[in-house]
Amino acid sequence: MRYFTLFLITIFFLGCSSLRISDDLYHVVDCKEKVYSIKSATCLEKYELIDSLAPYKVIFIGDTHSSKKQHVYVSNLIRDLSKRGYRIHLANEWFTPRDNAILAEYASGAIDDKSFIKKIQWNQKRSFDFDLFSPIYHSVIDTNGELYGINLSKMEKNKISNANINAMSKKEFLFYKNLDFEVSAHQMLLSQFFNNCHKAKHGETNEQCIRRMYSVQVAWDTKMGKESAKLAKQVLKSEKDKLIVFVGAFHLSKGVGVNLRFARESKIPFVTMLSQHSDHNYVLHGEGDFIYIYEREQASRDIEHNLAIELNKINSHK
Repeated sequence: MRYFTLFLITIFFLGCSSLRISDDLYHVVDCKEKVYSIKSATCLEKYELIDSLAPYKVIFIGDTHSSKKQHVYVSNLIRDLSKRGYRIHLANEWFTPRDNAILAEYASGAIDDKSFIKKIQWNQKRSFDFDLFSPIYHSVIDTNGELYGINLSKMEKNKISNANINAMSKKEFLFYKNLDFEVSAHQMLLSQFFNNCHKAKHGETNEQCIRRMYSVQVAWDTKMGKESAKLAKQVLKSEKDKLIVFVGAFHLSKGVGVNLRFARESKIPFVTMLSQHSDHNYVLHGEGDFIYIYEREQASRDIEHNLAIELNKINSHK
């Protein structure tokens, strides 16, 4: 659906490229290639971060999709946690629970990258190169961890977007019926992107279109929060098990997305770790618990530039 593709591009481009200071509290920071702790207002060395993460069994990590550097950092973090004796269970936005059998094959080493890419239909379903994310998957596989999917399928998203109740199974309908659209802080966070509908259906008002787009976002966050809570209950069997939920950063921003929906389903304490390139010398207070500050690589700039071009193309054909 073209309007939805544009919405995703807009969310990605604006969310990753236009951090702004308004009336928010913020921290002035100078800790490139380190993690800034908003909890303690200090820059952390890697070992200090591991110490800080130790008490938490669930770690939400916001993905900056275009950053190879951030992905390598997360990969190394997984390896460092493993060296401390922790076993990592990685829940990933790119996959659905129906992909778990293939993910289990991949995690066990039964299939290699090439076979996994083909079986999971990576090139058909995802717009980013597999090599951008493979370091993270390899770190889980190499340390005997597990991989899981937590997202809605494209078909499920379409049913919710269209409010196509007749096409929903009983389980899908109950999920849709119980979605909570009244989290005011979440509405406020997204309102800057929902002033105008990008692609209204025939006869649909701007307000109806925006409501439809917002319903998908809420469903998206709710599904990933619920599945993460379900996984936490299933896989966190010992003190050495940790669940890392790796989803797009915008789904975790300000604690009102997937992490909020998780908290409604589980009482397990968690932390949220986001990332930010060092183009900015400040971090917004309350954005997350930990912020990885990295030097933005050229590849990331190129991808964001290409997204801007694509956005302009779509806008020109409205």
